[in-house]
Amino acid sequence: MEARSIVDDLTLVDEVVTDLRREAPHLDALAVETVCRLIYAGRKMEQRAGRVLKPFGLNYTDLDVLGTLHQVGKPHEQTPAQLLRSVMITSGAMTTCLNRLEKAGMISRRIDQADRRVRHVRLSRRGLTLIKRVLDVRFGDARQFLQQLPRADVRQLNKLLKDVVQADHDVPANNSGKP
Repeated sequence: MEARSIVDDLTLVDEVVTDLRREAPHLDALAVETVCRLIYAGRKMEQRAGRVLKPFGLNYTDLDVLGTLHQVGKPHEQTPAQLLRSVMITSGAMTTCLNRLEKAGMISRRIDQADRRVRHVRLSRRGLTLIKRVLDVRFGDARQFLQQLPRADVRQLNKLLKDVVQADHDVPANNSGKP
């Protein structure tokens, strides 16, 4: 299978929207076009992140967990439940990630002495050293991804995306299954 170029992908969205406007002019093609472009941009960012993280032996979930432990400050420790609030994965995926990171020496886990049902996850010295290096590279890549936009446009895009997410949170989706 031949690899598609960015031009092909962007042209595909344009073609789908043009066809939609012709065949179903009563539908809001702008909404579909915008969502398609958001999905495409998200996929491109995930692909870039994957390429940036691969030399470090990490995936995006690893980055999220290590980054969260780093950003809470010393002693760089949280419970898995606290991590789940910051990292958008299931509890089963969190357990798998923590097992992988512990095996790699990036974190350690300990049982809470006051409540033995609770475990704490702590960034190891090795994990702290790695995440500092990785964050520099990852943030540089994010800047590069957005470099063609003026800083004011990036701020506006950030605000608009935040508004969209907030509005979606406030209004339940139409899941009635009715046309």
